[in-house]
Amino acid sequence: MSSEEWDLTVQVERPVDFASLIQNGCDIVDYYQAQDLGSYFSMLNGPTYGSLVKHFWVRASVFDKNVAKLEEHQKV
Repeated sequence: MSSEEWDLTVQVERPVDFASLIQNGCDIVDYYQAQDLGSYFSMLNGPTYGSLVKHFWVRASVFDKNVAKLEEHQKV
């Protein structure tokens, strides 16, 4: 399937949304702060570069392992 970058829409989500958890009565931020995991969740929920994702997705391809090995042996 061939797509163009401008045809794609990147859906960005937050794997761990503490604000939503707090709003629903589950305040667990202090537990993670006590374990010094705040920076981990900041990184996990960090920025997503939509243009980079689109650029990669359009150019990504999947190769068959056997065919790739055969091609490698032919070139070596």
